[in-house]
Amino acid sequence: MSSTARHTSDSDDRPTPAAALSAVPAHAKALRDLERILDVFRTVNRKAKDVVSDSRLQQLEWVAGELALALPLGLTESAGDSLAELLSPDAVHAYLLYGRGGYLRTAPIVATDMTSADTSERIRIFCLTIIAEQARIAFSAPDLPPWGLRPTVSPRKADLITGHLEKHAAQWTEVDRPDSVVRGLAMWGVMRDTLPRLGELESMLVEDMVLEGKTPVALTIVRQPQGGLRGKMPEPELLTLTGDTGRRISDWLERRTLLMNRLEGGAPRHLWLSAPPNPDAGVPILRRGISKWYKKTADAVQKQQDKDKVPEEDLVPTRWETMRRTLLAHRQATADRP
Repeated sequence: MSSTARHTSDSDDRPTPAAALSAVPAHAKALRDLERILDVFRTVNRKAKDVVSDSRLQQLEWVAGELALALPLGLTESAGDSLAELLSPDAVHAYLLYGRGGYLRTAPIVATDMTSADTSERIRIFCLTIIAEQARIAFSAPDLPPWGLRPTVSPRKADLITGHLEKHAAQWTEVDRPDSVVRGLAMWGVMRDTLPRLGELESMLVEDMVLEGKTPVALTIVRQPQGGLRGKMPEPELLTLTGDTGRRISDWLERRTLLMNRLEGGAPRHLWLSAPPNPDAGVPILRRGISKWYKKTADAVQKQQDKDKVPEEDLVPTRWETMRRTLLAHRQATADRP
């Protein structure tokens, strides 16, 4: 016996993708074919996560579950006959409409953020394309919604982070200033100049810098492929650094050399190293360490904002990626102006 998909307002049930595949009669050939394709992806995921990652498998199973929920709602008359029919242009068009309308949701809350809807639709189309390629079915991929960033906080909040770091650093003379403070100023300068993700910042090497004398003036950053670009080769970009950032990196490089002199064994090539009192001082800092450093800094700024009775919506974001997107959105908006 088949069951029909229901809007989330009708029930608080949250079926899993596997349960969703039973939402139509078991004899539906399209779903049996789809399950066989999923089994291939699961096998590859177990043996080669660089080909099918855990997150990609989760997305594929999510799309398969939605297709099973959409089928009894009515896609096309022949959508259940085969996987090729299920992936036909008319069936896919109907499926995407159901998805954007919220009729395939399993969460109890229906989001109203249209940027989120666009992101979900891009994932759906990308996964449908992967499924069709694996099944060797001709597939006409619909046009992807344009990329857009979520509304974020004012870029002026980045100035609050900068001001806090500079005020904190001013407590010491340049000679007595802790390594972690010197590194923080340099790292934040690179953030504002090049807008790296945590993984991109973590992987920066000393040889990525272009020097004039002893002062860095540019930095090569290797952008990590995101979303539908998974599997593409990372693209390096050479970006100019501001004079302040260059001087702060130069100060950090001096401290970095002293840190490495205390190490036993090979010298790390990574630009950013852990600093005292961390017991691993001198070894490359990981993205989790960078994230914790930024959150600690943002928390300190928020405490001052609380004292100043700043509204909650104007508080500095405590996540690195939120701040990065803020600065990126501001930069893109500025670049679009005539």
